[in-house]
Amino acid sequence: MEPSELVARVDFDEDVTEEEAEQHTRDLVLLLEDLDVDEVGVAEGDAVAGTRSADPALLAGAVVLAGAFLRPVLTGLVTLLGKWIEQSGQRSVTVELGDAKVTVKGRVGTGEVEAYVRALNEGRKTQVTAKDGD
Repeated sequence: MEPSELVARVDFDEDVTEEEAEQHTRDLVLLLEDLDVDEVGVAEGDAVAGTRSADPALLAGAVVLAGAFLRPVLTGLVTLLGKWIEQSGQRSVTVELGDAKVTVKGRVGTGEVEAYVRALNEGRKTQVTAKDGD
């Protein structure tokens, strides 16, 4: 059975304040709401080491996408994340789908998008650093 939940975690720059982290997270949620998924929102729960949040019920930098079929939106997700990282100036976003985990860094070209999607579909953990963007 396909996982019904995907988590995207932002690795913020060191100088980002809690308020800025929360705003970046909300901006990412708004961007990802255009994907064809059932739900997109800020993760809730106890703070996780390495995340920032003034409100302990919200995890700044952690966005959850939920839906019956997530795999068809992976290409669009990775493309949007690459654009968001470039525009926001943040370090990276790690996407977790089931046992698979990939870290998107910077602008991503077609080849990198395909590599990320393949890794997520195959349940691998990988990191591709985009330099040129195809």
